[in-house]
Amino acid sequence: MERIFRSIDYIERNMFEPIDIHDIAKASNYSTYHFCRIFRSLVGDAPKEYLRKRRLTIAAERLAKGENSILDIALGCQFDSHSSFTRSFKQLFKITPEQYREKTDPFRLIYKDQFSPHMLHHLQNRLAMEPEIVTRSEAKVIGIARQYQEDDLNIETLWSAFRPEVRQIANRVGHDAFGIYEEYHESENDVGFSYICSVEVTDFDDVPGGMITRIIPEHLYAAFRHEGPISYLPETLKYIWGSWLPKSDYQYAEKPDFELYASSTQPEKPDKTLFLYIPVSKK
Repeated sequence: MERIFRSIDYIERNMFEPIDIHDIAKASNYSTYHFCRIFRSLVGDAPKEYLRKRRLTIAAERLAKGENSILDIALGCQFDSHSSFTRSFKQLFKITPEQYREKTDPFRLIYKDQFSPHMLHHLQNRLAMEPEIVTRSEAKVIGIARQYQEDDLNIETLWSAFRPEVRQIANRVGHDAFGIYEEYHESENDVGFSYICSVEVTDFDDVPGGMITRIIPEHLYAAFRHEGPISYLPETLKYIWGSWLPKSDYQYAEKPDFELYASSTQPEKPDKTLFLYIPVSKK
């Protein structure tokens, strides 16, 4: 948690400077990929979105106080033009900066407060769930990878598209399915990911066209059971990163984490049981 709060502090100290995701991640001493996964799970926003909302919140406070011109406020909060600032402001607050300055009614806005230890304390005192600590053997999987940005992952859609393709995989083992998160690129200001819908196989001798192979290495995992709508998954992830892991005898290991859908569940259905496998090591 100290590493994540170091990144939050970095954002607050450099709010009015041109910073990017990699700068923020560096403050936490995590790789950009793993930082983005943990940050979003804990805070509820991707780092870039969190930074944008914090800047807009400060801009709104300055507007309410009558400070400077709207353009000066926009540029000071690292928006490159009046139009881009207005577009972002209206998207978040449903009102233009001009309208807000005229009304100066802060109760119309939902501010993005700085994520704080107080919020973490609230999170850590919610209903607890205990994972199973297991060592999983190496598994070979074949599947289809889909690239996505931080805010546009739709798991149900991906699995619905993959299900008809599974019959092409001749050497499948059992009926479980694996959803694997991976990094695929980093640009100047963004991190791109891939999500792999896959099933376990005996070998890679017969890989259908358009599909990829991966090896999930043998490792120690904390396996959490999630039941119910996939829309509740962020709450489960917040509990894992914000409550269980900091208070446990384990620390996060920077290896692929994945979802396991048991044979009795269907990944594309809205209500399901799945297991979240988080790689860990003893502290």
